[in-house]
Amino acid sequence: MNYAVILAGGKGIRFGSGNVPKQFVELTGMPMLVYSMKTAQANPNIHEICVVALEAYIPQIREWAGSYGITKLKYIAKSGEERSDSVYSGICAIPAGSSDTVMIMTSVCPLLSQETIDRHYKYIKKYDGVITVVKATDAITFSDGGEQADRTLQKKKLFVQQGPQTYQYGVLKEAHERYRNGREKKEVYEDSELVLDLGVPIAMVQGDRFCIKVTYPEDLAIARALYPLFCEKENRRGIAYE
Repeated sequence: MNYAVILAGGKGIRFGSGNVPKQFVELTGMPMLVYSMKTAQANPNIHEICVVALEAYIPQIREWAGSYGITKLKYIAKSGEERSDSVYSGICAIPAGSSDTVMIMTSVCPLLSQETIDRHYKYIKKYDGVITVVKATDAITFSDGGEQADRTLQKKKLFVQQGPQTYQYGVLKEAHERYRNGREKKEVYEDSELVLDLGVPIAMVQGDRFCIKVTYPEDLAIARALYPLFCEKENRRGIAYE
């Protein structure tokens, strides 16, 4: 069984949308979360969906699922304080077995292509983990303190990670439980960090520049401008995208 866990629990402080978290802000007349749900619904590799969200929005999410025909939505889990807490809540809410797969999606990347998802399911047959990347187009500078440059990393071997990420369920759950049971808690922003800490190889698949993450208000404007081009690209592949 292949599950998709869609993270929709953030408060969107940097986005500045007032009392409405950014994942529920409308893009071309539809809440951003719904884009992710529709994307998962449309992919035949994904069998069931779990959304992880703020408790106050759970009734609204069920209503959207009914309105937009998201029949694969079977589970809704309550989000946690940190991203890792929300992921763990989601993977505990699904009745997955160790050899099942779980794709971690975000509700603020509305323009995720079906081709990228298909690549994940091709590679998850060979690896226990798969992440999405695009090649870095600029050099990246590392700074431990945020004020002084410690090291400049050349772009040739650097990749920028996008969503989604896909893992064998047993591997992902073990990675999160080891982290949660550890004495020292480092800052963790991606599940790949925890899985790599287990010594598990992770494959990379190429994403695309359409898969913008909406973090700031200007990102929403960019996504809105890209939307017609994204639809055209998906339609050329025979995917009816509206």
